[in-house]
Amino acid sequence: MARQRSPLLVDAEKARQDREFLEAMSTDVGGDEKTQNRAKLILALADGQDLATAARRIGMSVGTARAKVRDFNANGWTGLLSIQPPRGGDFLARYDLGFWAERLTRVCLDQSREYRAIPYGTSRSEPFTDMQAFRQYRQTEFQLQTWSAQGRWKRPDLLMVARSFLRREQGNDIWTPDLQHLDNDHCRAYVEQAAAGIEVETSLWEVKKAVQAGVALSFTVKEEDLQALRNWVRRNEVPLFIVQVFYDEAHALPFETLEHLIGLPRRDRRRIEGKRDPTTKKVTYMIPLREGVLLGSISEPEVEGKIFKAPNGRVTVYGRLAGSEIVLADATVLDRLAAGTLEVGLAKENEEDQ
Repeated sequence: MARQRSPLLVDAEKARQDREFLEAMSTDVGGDEKTQNRAKLILALADGQDLATAARRIGMSVGTARAKVRDFNANGWTGLLSIQPPRGGDFLARYDLGFWAERLTRVCLDQSREYRAIPYGTSRSEPFTDMQAFRQYRQTEFQLQTWSAQGRWKRPDLLMVARSFLRREQGNDIWTPDLQHLDNDHCRAYVEQAAAGIEVETSLWEVKKAVQAGVALSFTVKEEDLQALRNWVRRNEVPLFIVQVFYDEAHALPFETLEHLIGLPRRDRRRIEGKRDPTTKKVTYMIPLREGVLLGSISEPEVEGKIFKAPNGRVTVYGRLAGSEIVLADATVLDRLAAGTLEVGLAKENEEDQ
């Protein structure tokens, strides 16, 4: 008589604790189809379905389903993520460019006497050198996406939090809370105290040379981010600003100005419509720099070579920017940006009307 295999049970307590992540993974937030199906499997089992039925309904073999249950029981939701190595040097270079730009912006804004720039959104870190570091980044990114999924919002990169509030919380204003690893409930006190949110965008252009060459540079916000940022602003009622970091300059723009320009009548010459970016191929809103204000100049950064070693042996070599700083053009711009009171664009329009 053939020996009957004992049923494989999903860890019910772990499924209960991880349910928020499992439900997000089972949707488009989960990314690829494999990850979504794995999450659907665990949810079905946690809700009482038998393994064979649950596997059949998502088109998964029973053997694979059993393996995924074991992965979940051992590692929780992180064991279900399907994480492929970075998509070549272009991805790694863009990621590190974003890290460089955000670091410059954060150090610049931290010069405010009244506010600190606290990392809140995308979990940028030092360059990836191996798959373990990249996997940790992807897991943190998925956490952020999950915590934003219900509101379909996007956390801005930085929060401007009053130094007085940090002193009350921890006794000093040097301490930096790890908001990137805290869910929305645990971040709520900081968001409620925030004077502004800062979204950092990056463009590899020298502004001074571009102007001389007649190239029209702009603030850039991807269409896929626009509604998510709107949702964050509406839900949290915190002013949002875009800081566009170029190779040699940084500029600031109130999100309110962007919304105003998008909403202008079609006949208005200042109206902004989304256009397909020739580089990213994504629909992007490009707001002329004249609608914003110069935050400061950036001295020549250093260039470093970096290497990423994938698990299959593939080695990717790429360059990254390092060092430098934003030298303020006007200290009052920093003060108003940090306090969430910077008004640009709308104020210019009012001046023109007078």
